[in-house]
Amino acid sequence: MHDSKTAPGARWDTDGTARATVPNAWALPAGPLEIGGSCPGATAACSGCYAAVLEAAYSPLRGMLEGNLASIEHALDCGGIGTAAALLQMVVERSADLQRADGVERPSFRWHADGDIFSERYARAMRRAILATGDVDHWCYTRTLGAVRILAGTRGLRLFVSADCENVERAARVAVRHRVPLAYLADDYAARRQLLERARAATRGAVLEAVNCPATDRWQRDGHGPAHIVGPDRRRSSLERGGPAIGACIACGLCLPGGLERSVVFMRHGRARDALGSVQRVRIGARS
Repeated sequence: MHDSKTAPGARWDTDGTARATVPNAWALPAGPLEIGGSCPGATAACSGCYAAVLEAAYSPLRGMLEGNLASIEHALDCGGIGTAAALLQMVVERSADLQRADGVERPSFRWHADGDIFSERYARAMRRAILATGDVDHWCYTRTLGAVRILAGTRGLRLFVSADCENVERAARVAVRHRVPLAYLADDYAARRQLLERARAATRGAVLEAVNCPATDRWQRDGHGPAHIVGPDRRRSSLERGGPAIGACIACGLCLPGGLERSVVFMRHGRARDALGSVQRVRIGARS
């Protein structure tokens, strides 16, 4: 999947949109399993999911994600974890080859730019694929708490437990137990403060300190174009319309292997519903 925020190569087109020039993300449909999604840990807070907004707006995208899910489920059902792992490994290796052809020295791969880890068997297949592609930097955020014990400590993977106002205590305890950082989803600074306080209280202060994702915070206000991309030299100030760019995740590096030992806060999550009203809430089927 081409995702301009995660990609090591992108372009800010003259029409104002940003697009990735190389694919380095894997995605599945958003939403609870019972409506065809891949997110068993979906909560009421997911009603503002930005990924579900994109699926609702672009039916070809939804079709591609459904195809990804169907392929992995078929591989697991017919060939087991080994077959699914081989399929996922091919996806990663194809992405890595395209990145190197684009001049990237160290390829990276984002798991689940949309969707999540839908089963423990899938998590085990992921782990095998990650271990088989040790020359790639992998990162993943998940609210599938049962998958954390399978993936925590996997060489080459930076794993985050996703926390929101609905699941923060449970997520924090799992993160501390398996020694992984949290990825908090906050609508504003007041929500950020409350989430961090609740996580600390649930773990007696054992959670990692947290920093804000710049693409969802200060880069939203700096006046240098789309917040999820930077200039080719990794600076926001060098970003030019019509010119080359790099995804914010690659430029920041916090969430990738080798990044700071910190949790991360994604600001403004949930604001998608402000833009598109209830259309994605119908799609996501969020529980309330």
